Amino acid sequence: MKILILYTYNSGLLSQFYQELSEKLCADGFEVDNFYLKNKKAYFEQNGVAIYGEERRGFVHNYKAIYKIIKQSKPDVVVSNFSYINPAILFGKLLGVKRNIAWFHTAFGHTKPSLLKVWNKTMFLNMADMVLANSTVLQNEMHTVYKVSKEKIRRIPFWTNIGNYRSHTNQLQITKDEAVINIGCPGRLVSDKNHALVIEAVFQLKQSHEQSVRLYIAGNGPYRKQLEILVRDLKLEQEVVFLGLLDVEKMTAFYEAMDVVVLPSFHEAFGLVFIEAIALGTPVLVSNAFGALDFIDSEKFPLEDFSFNPHARQELIDKLEPYLNNAGKTSDYFKTMYGKTFEKEVIYNQVKTVILNQTTP
Repeated sequence: MKILILYTYNSGLLSQFYQELSEKLCADGFEVDNFYLKNKKAYFEQNGVAIYGEERRGFVHNYKAIYKIIKQSKPDVVVSNFSYINPAILFGKLLGVKRNIAWFHTAFGHTKPSLLKVWNKTMFLNMADMVLANSTVLQNEMHTVYKVSKEKIRRIPFWTNIGNYRSHTNQLQITKDEAVINIGCPGRLVSDKNHALVIEAVFQLKQSHEQSVRLYIAGNGPYRKQLEILVRDLKLEQEVVFLGLLDVEKMTAFYEAMDVVVLPSFHEAFGLVFIEAIALGTPVLVSNAFGALDFIDSEKFPLEDFSFNPHARQELIDKLEPYLNNAGKTSDYFKTMYGKTFEKEVIYNQVKTVILNQTTP
């Protein structure tokens, strides 16, 4: 069986998920091609997987490139995500691909698409043979917003390979000091990521506790200036550090240097930052809007122990206070949660079942 997977090839962890998925399929005896659009044309092989790159240009050029790779590859199955979905489904149908799978990652509430975009996505998603979603919310949106039949939707999480980058050196030179609680808040600096809530929580903790707190914000984006103004207005220049955009290795060092990470987003279809942190054993307080929480066994790991309402500042403060007193959930608690929930082989077999069009056991 020939499988073509279209995704953005880069050094990011989501890209590496698709790379490893491709390699595992190849090791299982499938012929696998990858395709991506980027800044230049390329071809290379990686652990048995043929990887084709084409220069990203305008709409017509990009669609033609995707048409050409499907025609050239002659796959039995096409898997696509993000901006690759529409052309992959369209040309897959035209070129007689037996099974066309769309892997949809973005929640409606996060992007707030126009009616025209919803109509457009509805048309293409309903042409797919199967739609993969990575949360219950997204699974429901596929049916209620985009009118995909429930029989064509499967809910499957990601795994993360961030542990491959773990080092014993602190590349960010962040001091680990028992007298200071390091709080991390990673994510693109946009209003929907809700960094302001964490800054305001740190301000209140500073007023009510003697324990020193330092907040490290990892990421960049258009909302940075507003956040810097908020920090200045609250006189938190000594407590809040903006680290900017970090690569994978520095993100690993970031997680390792934190006593607790706070993820306060209003909307997260899945939330790779959550599983990255817990895979490394970093304690996390996470917004209850994260789709990744859907996969956790709440009897073994009660969600109220580490999640909060992203609209409720006091609830976050209450959840942070045990960490100021060295009484928060341990690193081992979160490592165990990751191992029990996002086990690579289980997820891989779920994906393979969908690709092979088999009934889930």
